[in-house]
Amino acid sequence: MKSLVIASLLLVPACYGGERHDSGACPAGETCSALTPQGLEFVGAAFADYASVVGPSPTAIGGTQDIAIDYERDVVGVYVPLDLAYTADDDGGNGVALDHQAGSIVTMRGIASRTNYLRILDATKGELFDRHSLTGATVSRMALVPATTEIVPEGVDVAFATGTVKLGVALYGQVQESTGPREERLIDQSMALELAGATQPSWDALQLAATAGTYPLGVTAGDKPTAHLDVIVVDHLDQIAKAPDNATTLSPMGSTIVCFDAMTDGHYVAGLDWHYLVDNVDKTQNALGNCVSVGTDQSSGTVTVVGSAMGESATLTLPIASARTIAPHRAERVLVPTAGDRASM
Repeated sequence: MKSLVIASLLLVPACYGGERHDSGACPAGETCSALTPQGLEFVGAAFADYASVVGPSPTAIGGTQDIAIDYERDVVGVYVPLDLAYTADDDGGNGVALDHQAGSIVTMRGIASRTNYLRILDATKGELFDRHSLTGATVSRMALVPATTEIVPEGVDVAFATGTVKLGVALYGQVQESTGPREERLIDQSMALELAGATQPSWDALQLAATAGTYPLGVTAGDKPTAHLDVIVVDHLDQIAKAPDNATTLSPMGSTIVCFDAMTDGHYVAGLDWHYLVDNVDKTQNALGNCVSVGTDQSSGTVTVVGSAMGESATLTLPIASARTIAPHRAERVLVPTAGDRASM
């Protein structure tokens, strides 16, 4: 999954802390409980392809999201499911409202394009354990994404290789931020997916054994009518291209990430079995789907990378730069949400 790629390249820790957890102080206007001196973590739903390192992500209007409430109980820095008696308050629920709670899981429902607090309170004294702001947004578009370790080029629709197809359905909407509206990924764990012969391992993911062809997928999410997406499965490649945002040089004694794009009929092909040679040495073990980690212990010369899949290959040669040259990093491409087949809302 893309979460592995982000963790490997960016080493960004997950941040799900509530306001008290993050600030180390009781929020203004609140009376805080001594039972949770470190506050709480509010862990939202995960995506099939994309690691949200700050959460919970916005909830689709008309949809739901389960939020796990964790706290530091016995070991410093180790958070476990909340086992203290609590009540959940949605602060009026103008954007995201309380649907129900069970154990340490609070289920919220998207109501409007607004933001409000989810407040977790001591059930006995009414004091605040912690609170977290949550946002609702309407679904404006949908896309197919790989539910595998992939870095897909921005703005390119996705097809899938024959065999075991692992795909995700991404929901997008305009979320009101302090700087204005911005398109972001949304959550709707009540989303219904209909694809003949497929199994559903998670709320936004499907798995299907498929030969080449086009498979109709029905998606009902948020407050929108059922949309229809085409799952395109292919058994050949037109070409493998070197990703345009690869590094152009390699730092002496340094490393970078090199990616290749497998293309057919203008679609990026996901789910391939990739193989890599770096200076004629097999580095497939270092692969992250269509990308591979490349390093050198040399201070001059070149490094040659060959990426191969489904009978096609491409070669990238990286000159080792002088010590003062810093090779561009590929992290931006990881953070851009994958584009894919769209359905009109």
